[in-house]
Amino acid sequence: MSGIAASPLAARIAAEHHLNLERIKGRGARIQKADVLAHLNMEDAGASSADSHLPVPASPKARRLARERGLDMRSLRGGGPDGAVVSKDLLGKEVASRTPGIATGAISPSTVWRVMAERMAQSWTGTPHFFLLRDVFAGGLVAWRERTRLATGNGATYNDLLVKLVAAALHEHPRANAEWREGRIILKSDINIGLAVAVDDGLVAPVIHNADRLSLREIAVLRQDVVQRAQAGKLRPEDVQGGTFTLSNLGMYGIDVFNAIINPPQAAILAIGRIAERVVAVEGRPEVRPMMTLSLSCDHRVLDGARGALFLVTVADLIEEPLNLLD
Repeated sequence: MSGIAASPLAARIAAEHHLNLERIKGRGARIQKADVLAHLNMEDAGASSADSHLPVPASPKARRLARERGLDMRSLRGGGPDGAVVSKDLLGKEVASRTPGIATGAISPSTVWRVMAERMAQSWTGTPHFFLLRDVFAGGLVAWRERTRLATGNGATYNDLLVKLVAAALHEHPRANAEWREGRIILKSDINIGLAVAVDDGLVAPVIHNADRLSLREIAVLRQDVVQRAQAGKLRPEDVQGGTFTLSNLGMYGIDVFNAIINPPQAAILAIGRIAERVVAVEGRPEVRPMMTLSLSCDHRVLDGARGALFLVTVADLIEEPLNLLD
């Protein structure tokens, strides 16, 4: 590999994905980032086409969005060059599916939407929120997800990895896994993590119960089950009860950072932005690294700034160095 000309960024991405540069076909004098991503795109297409040996032309972002939403690439019509599926094809499909027959005038919200609106209004007006933000190096998280994909042929989503990491952090910081009730702080014995999921008629948060006792594979199986049933409108009462902490991830929509409203009666919610390459200072030198921004919303009656910060530091450390939690 030392004799192969490649840009530093292309070489780093190839190393993170355990790729041999000799297998990558470059379009110029040396291999660039686009060449490595194109190679990964082709490998991903071959791995996900169990029933067909003809890969669907698509951008890496479109493939990631399709995996996150459980969509078959072969069922999508591409609007990119040569009919390739691009991210806006999936985003457009989602917007169209969620707004049938909408015209100007008043909209009568569903029962789910009304309940969500009332709970969020109650939380925002009745809970003293404060917010903590932290930028995190995501290279270790990306590499961990890639290892699970190579080992299983499918692998866990970033949400699965984050559930695993956050559960470990909550075990170390029980005040983040608590609630305010009648003037008292109630520490929860179980760690039950809710995942905010957008559905046709609102927002729900199905719960992964006892997340700290589950393997990554068990978390992935449960997450896929509850999310699919949430999107199909088939959640059971126990699927949304007993949550002690919530994750809200808008990274798949290209959002860098946002502040989430706490899901009562919980004490905190973690908002997760997308993983994006940014120029950061490393030992005084500029480097391009995959980064993500975390935003922790806290109930000040349960968590003060210092306790919230220590919990967020633990989450960030586990994201940057997740090796001790590998299954």
